[in-house]
Amino acid sequence: MKVYRVRERHHENLLDDLLLARGVTDKDAFLNPDFVRDSHDPFLLPDMGVAVDRIISAQKNNEQVCVWSDYDCDGIPGGVLLTDFLRSMVLAVRHYIPHRHEEGYGLNKEGLDELAEQKISLIITVDLGTTEFENIEYAKQKGIDVIVTDHHLVTGDVPKAVAVINPKRPDNKYPFDGLCGAGMAWKLVQALQIKGNFVKEGQEKWLIDLAALGTLSDMV
Repeated sequence: MKVYRVRERHHENLLDDLLLARGVTDKDAFLNPDFVRDSHDPFLLPDMGVAVDRIISAQKNNEQVCVWSDYDCDGIPGGVLLTDFLRSMVLAVRHYIPHRHEEGYGLNKEGLDELAEQKISLIITVDLGTTEFENIEYAKQKGIDVIVTDHHLVTGDVPKAVAVINPKRPDNKYPFDGLCGAGMAWKLVQALQIKGNFVKEGQEKWLIDLAALGTLSDMV
């Protein structure tokens, strides 16, 4: 028994050392996460309130909405989780994923033209949009509002979209800026649920697995 206790204590110390090496200082919170306790207020992110109000307005006015996500394993799960939740709000939603080789990263005029023809009036980006100055302006000319959710570096001004939700913005008040694109989509879902209670309480947490997939894939 004495040898066993020594080994047990050694294993506990090893676990503590491994967690500390990874920057984890609260072992209990890390090993026993709580959905409510550990979720920061999404409205601390810049423009979140404006984005939520615009989406709820789209719902009330029966608008056609498009979720435009990146084509990688961060953007795709982020786009899926946001699309699923918006459809649970009884919104008509198309999920647009540009072709990696034919369209490339981000928004493009050909895709925007197609969406305008389909009477899309609101685009919500996932994992892109922070540097899309020209294409967001083009979308506005086509009568399409754009909400950006992104996590990429902000080097100066942001586009003149309805909202640019990005924790890298200098005016960000959210306590963690390392979220991936899918994580940002999840925070928008969380904010919508807080404001409108669109699904049964707690059901939105079942979308977190897609945010986790994006987090691991994007190595944030």
